[in-house]
Amino acid sequence: MFKKIVVGCAEDQAARDAVVLAANLAALLDSEWTVVFPYQPLLSTVPAEEMERRARTKVQALTGAIADLREPAYHWSPSSWPIHALHEMALHERAELIVFGAARGKLAHFHMSLMERIVHCAPCAVAVAPEHYAETGDPHFQRVGVGFAASLEGTTALHAAWSLAARSGGELDVIAGAALEPELASYAHAAPNRAEVERKIIEQTETALLAATAELGQEVPIEAQTISGQPADVLIERSSSLDILLLGSRAYGPLRHVLIGGVSARVMREAHCPVLTVPRGVAREHSPTLAHEAVAD
Repeated sequence: MFKKIVVGCAEDQAARDAVVLAANLAALLDSEWTVVFPYQPLLSTVPAEEMERRARTKVQALTGAIADLREPAYHWSPSSWPIHALHEMALHERAELIVFGAARGKLAHFHMSLMERIVHCAPCAVAVAPEHYAETGDPHFQRVGVGFAASLEGTTALHAAWSLAARSGGELDVIAGAALEPELASYAHAAPNRAEVERKIIEQTETALLAATAELGQEVPIEAQTISGQPADVLIERSSSLDILLLGSRAYGPLRHVLIGGVSARVMREAHCPVLTVPRGVAREHSPTLAHEAVAD
């Protein structure tokens, strides 16, 4: 699972957070990982070797204390758009995971757009490190969470989360938020049978949740819970007690050629822990592999 990881290295806080998260995951999973740094050979007065040396120095300063970590490979990219650089390197390396960093302040809106777009059309799963993860993140992943959804993407995320918890020796928290869609809730706020409809939604979600978790192995302690509330609200609130949260993203429209779904996008923006998202097409292509590896691990 996630045997090849790609992460960008730049000067900002988001890049530092991403490098540390990528290193923590690479150490846990014994993964190969590649650090991509920007370099314009026609415009730069510094040779590529010097830029790589600087990138190595930064990465080693951030990850030197992480045990069991492989030495990363380093590649430069001439792309001025980080999404292109990471997507292209992930395709070149046949990576299974891209790691990206969130950001706040003046560039917050720009970086949130990057976070959503990097999942949209991504060739593999994407993990987002929250702001200041480099200083505050727990590298042990003892509490792994997954947002449950009765879909191919949700099932893929569930198996990946189980496998991650098995590797870390941690626990798995399977979380399902159940409620009327906001648009329907607004339309049907005065309907006399609204409470009954919501009760059935919760019951159906609970049934699907229990059936899905029953198929998982017994090696990992599992806490499965259906909570009344909008899924994004529930997951963001629960993320404060997690070391990492996995999601499946169905998006809107075919083959991820549009922005990712509202729940995944909002959770990526507001979660208190790293969020690892499996986009629609990636789930379709890799769910059998992840499920097999979950059992094999």
